[in-house]
Amino acid sequence: MTRIGSQGYAAAYAYAGATSSQTGTAAQQAKAAEAARTGASSVSVTLSAQAQAALAAKTDGRDLSTVVSDARKSLDALLSAAKATSALKDGKATIDVSGIDRRGLYAIASNQGGGFPIEEQVVASLQLQAGQNAALAGPAADARVTGDYAGLYKAALTRHEAAGAEEKATLKWQNEKTALVEGLRQSTAKPGTAPAGIADDPVAAYLKANGGVVSNPRSRDIEDVVADVRVALDRQYSLATGEGMATGPDAGKIDFTRFDDRSLSAMALNKGGQFSEHEAKEAAGEIRNRNREGVSSYWKAAQQSGDGSAFGRTLVSQYVSMSVEEREAVGWTPALYEKMVETQNLSAKLSSMFGPDGSIKTGMSLLDYL
Repeated sequence: MTRIGSQGYAAAYAYAGATSSQTGTAAQQAKAAEAARTGASSVSVTLSAQAQAALAAKTDGRDLSTVVSDARKSLDALLSAAKATSALKDGKATIDVSGIDRRGLYAIASNQGGGFPIEEQVVASLQLQAGQNAALAGPAADARVTGDYAGLYKAALTRHEAAGAEEKATLKWQNEKTALVEGLRQSTAKPGTAPAGIADDPVAAYLKANGGVVSNPRSRDIEDVVADVRVALDRQYSLATGEGMATGPDAGKIDFTRFDDRSLSAMALNKGGQFSEHEAKEAAGEIRNRNREGVSSYWKAAQQSGDGSAFGRTLVSQYVSMSVEEREAVGWTPALYEKMVETQNLSAKLSSMFGPDGSIKTGMSLLDYL
């Protein structure tokens, strides 16, 4: 089973039209369509994966009720095949939903129709995130080496535009679209410089989570992460205390914000006994600050969206996507996970009691849901 999480993926999506060597550009698609109409083409055009996804989104004529019904059938079949009663067990996915189309995944993640429990919403949300990570992994690697941030933002925009109508109608999608357009503008105006100061920028969020000083921390064995972090710290100490470096209270200071969450967790927990008390304390402080900021941002986003269930769903998704070390470092226990799921399910049940005008639905009572 494919692991569903927030780690990076090797596959990458290219931006249509970004370079002449890419397949599936807009010009090629137009030529292929015209040739098919006239029957005069002798050229075989193979659409790239991202072009196929965008084309599928544009030609998906299903109404929302059909999308929801198809998604429900797919989930039921997956659960049956896995002999599972829930999409999550002990904070881990029991089914692989990567075969469900993006519009269906969004319907599940946003609980369209109200028929998808929190566990299914979380698994679908994480698969959507995995799709974005896959789209950005290759271009992000290129950006780190070549400074081509414009290509990275183009890839992100291509992925973003492949969303379905329901997703595009949300404030979150619209805010992120604005952020990506601004990121592309900045990266084009100043090649080699990463865009900065952009609210709701999904590329910046991706780079913060996956662009640390340690290579592939989320997918590596924790002992290997520890070894890499120790080397990276020693290298930073060497640079910080070298000739011509800062003196006084800033001498030898390490910038812990440069490390990803799992690397910080390894330091905070002093895995392998490789870190000093000072290093563990600084790492613990940084990862806990990030956790507080993340929870605060989830809450603000939920308030802006008007979706009362979004906050709890995002917290559960965050727990599921964390490594064991990350959960331990911020104090997210299995008991807390169970409580979050229980509270979220109760919230969803209570919300379903009320109609659009806030009145209780006919024939319903609070006891029906408790």
